[in-house]
Amino acid sequence: MTMQIGEFLPSSDGVHTCKAVRGSRTRMRLTRRGKIVTGLLAATLCFAGLTVGVKQAESSIPPQQVTSYTVRPGETMWQYASDITPSGGDVNETIDKLMKLNNLHSTSLQAGERLIVPQQ
Repeated sequence: MTMQIGEFLPSSDGVHTCKAVRGSRTRMRLTRRGKIVTGLLAATLCFAGLTVGVKQAESSIPPQQVTSYTVRPGETMWQYASDITPSGGDVNETIDKLMKLNNLHSTSLQAGERLIVPQQ
């Protein structure tokens, strides 16, 4: 008698039991159409993953020529900004530009710190 996986076998007390055959394994094989569908699905997922996260870089500051400046001991942002602000210009605007260009969260400066400064 051959037994299939999940086949019910009669027992002496009238209760049917389900026994599995050990060592019998079935391999799942993809048909040609299944392979094509799987390949197309994988390619679609890869393409979607590569294109969804792509974003063009944007900046609130237009392109400009810059130079770098090394902060001297004891120098403050206000002192440096007032030195580079054109006559008649607003020092606060210069400070805002410096903070945006250098991604600073406060006006505190450390001696030896390098700042990116717009060229005049």
